[in-house]
Amino acid sequence: MLLDLGYVEIGKYLNLPTHAYLGLSDAKILDTQTGFETGMGALLAGIKGVNMISGAGMIDFETTQSIQKVIIDDEICGMVYKFIGGITQRDEPIAKNLLKELTETTTHLLSHDHTLKWFRKELHIPSSIIDRSTKEEWANKGRKTTAERAKEQVEKLLKKYSSTKLDKDVIDDLSEIMEYKNYNFKNLLL
Repeated sequence: MLLDLGYVEIGKYLNLPTHAYLGLSDAKILDTQTGFETGMGALLAGIKGVNMISGAGMIDFETTQSIQKVIIDDEICGMVYKFIGGITQRDEPIAKNLLKELTETTTHLLSHDHTLKWFRKELHIPSSIIDRSTKEEWANKGRKTTAERAKEQVEKLLKKYSSTKLDKDVIDDLSEIMEYKNYNFKNLLL
């Protein structure tokens, strides 16, 4: 990670686009190591402004692609985007008039129009693979790990997926392009 961030600094200094594999893990399975390596890498890349971050779904020294990790990494990316977006100042100074109004009336902050207007933009709501319930609720739902919840999400997505076929003329064009390699695309794509 440190070397990648060094490369990024050089790229930024030279006004070049930057790329780094900072969303991966060397762990062999989805475990704590996977989470902290991917989370740290993605957050550091976000903070440093890396233009393209690779590694989503990758484990075991880039030799394995985990569909469950792709789902988990999507959550990590959402959290990183929220973090680097920071807190947006919407009033000058922050909510001064709102706080003054609240002291003069019986209006509650949570039901105030200002809160209702900005609440969704300020709050990052993760998908169901992130568990924010109590320990009792979690136990009642089967004590599932993040990896198990991600696997369930993958299964749901795969059930909804319907593949699209390429047009015959596109397959013919691809086959013609690859003919010199003696590779038969038609059998793969039909």
